[in-house]
Amino acid sequence: MRAKIPTIGLALAAALAFLLPAGLSARAAEPTFDTGMIPPGHIFLPEGEPGANIFLISDAGGWGDGEESLAKKLSGDGATVVGIDFPAYLKALAADKGDCVYMISDVEALSQQMQRAGGAKTYNPPIVAGIGEGGALALAMISQSPKATVGEAIAVDPLAGIPLDRELCTPAKKTRQGNRTVYDMTDGPLPAAVTVILTKNAPADGRSHAEALHAAHAAIALRNDDGTALDSLSQALSDRVDAAGDDGRTLGLPLTLLETAPTRDTMAVIYSGDGGWRDIDSQVGGVLQSKGIPVVGVDSLRYFWSARDPQETADDLSRIIDTYSRQWKVGHVLLIGYSFGADILPGTFNRLPEDARARVSQITLMALSHRADYEISVEGWLGGGGKANAGDPVTDIARIDPARIQCIYGKDEEEDACPTLAGSGVELIGIDGGHHFDGDYAALTDRIVAGLEKRLKN
Repeated sequence: MRAKIPTIGLALAAALAFLLPAGLSARAAEPTFDTGMIPPGHIFLPEGEPGANIFLISDAGGWGDGEESLAKKLSGDGATVVGIDFPAYLKALAADKGDCVYMISDVEALSQQMQRAGGAKTYNPPIVAGIGEGGALALAMISQSPKATVGEAIAVDPLAGIPLDRELCTPAKKTRQGNRTVYDMTDGPLPAAVTVILTKNAPADGRSHAEALHAAHAAIALRNDDGTALDSLSQALSDRVDAAGDDGRTLGLPLTLLETAPTRDTMAVIYSGDGGWRDIDSQVGGVLQSKGIPVVGVDSLRYFWSARDPQETADDLSRIIDTYSRQWKVGHVLLIGYSFGADILPGTFNRLPEDARARVSQITLMALSHRADYEISVEGWLGGGGKANAGDPVTDIARIDPARIQCIYGKDEEEDACPTLAGSGVELIGIDGGHHFDGDYAALTDRIVAGLEKRLKN
C-alpha cells in the first residue's frame, strides 16, 4: 500500500508552493510511502531532523485516542512514528500468500523511507513497541528479525503469543496454545534489544512467557512498573527519544563510552573520583575495554558539580544500565566507584529498582571513605573530605549482600574504610601504596576482573 502523511489543505499548499523559491524542498510536498502489509493512515514526521524511529502497535481494540496522543507527543519531541492498527495489520498478515509470514522487511523498508523523507543525517533503526497484543507482536517480530535490523522491542503487558494461524518465518521454537502461537527467541545472542515492562494488570500467561524469555536470554530487560500500561510505554519511548536526540550516546549526562565487543556478557559503569574522568578511572576503564568489557564512565566532577538528590542519581544509573545493556546486549553489570565515586555507590545501588539491582554481579569500591556526599566540595579537593551529608557508606554497605562487594584499598591509606569491613563477608583486597595504589592500574584491573569472573560463575 502507498500512504501519504496528513498535510495542510490544498489551497494553502498551493499558496505555499507559489511562495517557495524554485528547487526548495518543502515538507508540505506530501511524501508518499510504500507501507507493504502495514496499514496506512498513521504516519507522523517531526518538524526537524528525525531522531528515534518508532513503530507503535495498538492493542486488540485498534488505533485509538491514547495511541494517537502518544504518537503526536513522540513526533513533537523529534521521533518518526508509524502507528499500526493491530486488528487491521493482523488481517493483512493472515491474507499474505507467502509460505510463512515475514514482517521485518516492511518495517525496515518503511523505516528507511521515513528517515529519508525527514532528512535524517544518521539512520536510527526502528523501535517496535506496544501494549497487550501490540507488545506480543513486537516480541514476535524479534523472533524473526535478522541482526542489526530492528533496534529494540518494547513490550508492555504482552500476551503470550499472537492470534495468527499462519506461522512466522523463523527457526525459533513455536508452541500452539489455543488460537495463539507462542514464539521463543532464536538461539544465541539476541538480534535486537528487548525490554518487557509488566504492570499490575499484566496477563498471567504473558508474565510467565516474559519470565521464560528472560530466563533463556539474560540480556532481555524485564521489569515491573507501578504505573498504567500507557504511562509505562510513554515513559520508555520518551527515554528512547531523548537518547536519540543526544545522538543516542550519553543520555544528556557527562559520560565517556569505551565500546568493545563484550566477551563476558558484562558491561561496567565507573564513577570517577572528584577530580573527574582521568587518571585511575580512565585507565582502569581502558584496561577493562581491552579485556572485552565495554565501559560507561561517569565524570563525578561534572555530574555532582551541584547537589544531586540520591534518588535522582539512582534513577540516572538505572537509565545508564537500561540503555547500554540493551545497546551492548549484555545481561550483567559491574559497578565500580573510586574515592568520591565509591562513597556514593552503595547508597545509589540501594535505591535502584529491583530489576537493575538484579543485573549487578559485582560492586567494586576503591579508596572508600566514611563520608558520602552527592555534591563536589572544595574540602574534598583539598584532601579534607566532604561534609558527609549522605552519611557513612559503610551503613549502606550493610544493606547489600556482602558476596557482591569487592573493597580495594591502599595499605598505606590509614583512613580507608575497607579494613573496617573485615569479617562482614565483603571481599577485601589490600594493595601496596596509598590512595592511588602506586599507579599499577593494570594489576589493579586484573584483581577486579578476577573477582567478576568468580561471581559470574556463582
